[in-house]
Amino acid sequence: MFKDEHKIILFSVIGGISVWIINAFIDSFVFSMEPFWNSLLADDIHELYLRSIFLVSFILFGVIISRLVSKRRQAEDAIRINEKRYRMLFENAGDAIFILDAGGEKPGRIVAANQAAAEMHGYTISELLALNITDLDTPETAKKAPGQIQSMLKGERIKTEAIHRKRDGTTLPVEISAGLFELENHKYILAFDRDITERKLAERALRESEEKYRSLMESVGDSIYLVDRDCRYLFMNKKHLSRLGLTEDSFLGRAYSDSHSPEETKGLVEKVDKVFETGESVKHEHLSRRDNRYFLRTLSPVKDTDGSIIAVTVVSKDINELKQLEEKLRTLSLTDELTGIYNRRGFFTMVEHLLRLAKRQKKGIFMLYADMDNLKVINDTWGHQEGDRALIDTANIFRATYRESDIIARIGGDEFAVIPVGFIGDNPEMIIARFQKNLKDYSTKNKRSYTLSISFGISYYNPESPCSVDELLRQAEKLMYDEKMRKQKP
Repeated sequence: MFKDEHKIILFSVIGGISVWIINAFIDSFVFSMEPFWNSLLADDIHELYLRSIFLVSFILFGVIISRLVSKRRQAEDAIRINEKRYRMLFENAGDAIFILDAGGEKPGRIVAANQAAAEMHGYTISELLALNITDLDTPETAKKAPGQIQSMLKGERIKTEAIHRKRDGTTLPVEISAGLFELENHKYILAFDRDITERKLAERALRESEEKYRSLMESVGDSIYLVDRDCRYLFMNKKHLSRLGLTEDSFLGRAYSDSHSPEETKGLVEKVDKVFETGESVKHEHLSRRDNRYFLRTLSPVKDTDGSIIAVTVVSKDINELKQLEEKLRTLSLTDELTGIYNRRGFFTMVEHLLRLAKRQKKGIFMLYADMDNLKVINDTWGHQEGDRALIDTANIFRATYRESDIIARIGGDEFAVIPVGFIGDNPEMIIARFQKNLKDYSTKNKRSYTLSISFGISYYNPESPCSVDELLRQAEKLMYDEKMRKQKP
């Protein structure tokens, strides 16, 4: 393929020969017809005609040459514009750009470099042009260079990371993208180097943060795990792995339902869905059937860089001991410390619930009110320790008389109340009769210096005309005092 200047010369030669041939042909033709022309034209007209033919041929040849020269100039202008554009891109690029000689015994010689490459490595451009690209490599990176150049000579493009050495001896991490190109039958390598120091620092900070986060998660005694929207495990700390009996390489992708009951799975799914829908944390108490322990679970959203929720972190804190303590405190707050049966507060708590249930079910309830007849005499005669013993004995007789489901309470110093929950009948004296028999048997078996004596009063809760616990107690208390007064009469 001829270049543009070769085409112009060729067309010039061909044009000149063509004009000469045409002119010669015309002259030959005209002179062969000279007798004819002489008879028609004068000599001066004949000469003018010949010159006109030559002039037309010369003008035609000039037009052809002009068109060729114009096209050549347009092509040259386009080439200059493209060269200028590419040079501007080359010089103003933010990344380092190298053009390397891919031929010779030691390929990699720098034949061109932009200003960014010089500034990045602490050299001038002219100093870079005296170096081989391996002169910028650390020993570890330099070992890989020949193999990478050979790969590019085979037509492969490479993208890799390397460590370059600056002029002052310091190093910087770079990301390299390079490939082969050919110019005038010679092979070159075009390489783009990007300084990734900030990215490496960020990656290092992220790794350190992840290591600290993982260390924190492994050091705490709580179960910590991540689940996706389908409640499949994405992460578990060692504590939770131990609870489930899994290994680090076996949990990923497992469903929560694989290790929990349908009821427990349903509970977690509802909480996870709520976190995904609201984007807010959820906290609740959870009784693990597998561990038979209480846990406080906190579910928190894990968000992507665009703010979308991609997972849920679950922190499950064992609160079983706390729940036991709460139960113990609750029991203490409702239980009489001396006798172990309900105290006044416990009695009111249980009976109020029972009355609501009786009203709803339209069932009547009896209430027994009891008072020790001689506790003051026992305290004054044998001391308060013996008086406490008498109270404990009385409470034990109540326990022996009534069922575990019945409500038995010490509601005052020497006052007791009983709700025989399962009693059904029209003879409330039966409620007292069994107690009196047990009391008599106790006195016979345990020879005391005193005799235990109890006065009773029984009230009735009618669901057709409901009343409060206080009113029910007042009715039973009045009946109890009536009986006490009868005992005191001679």
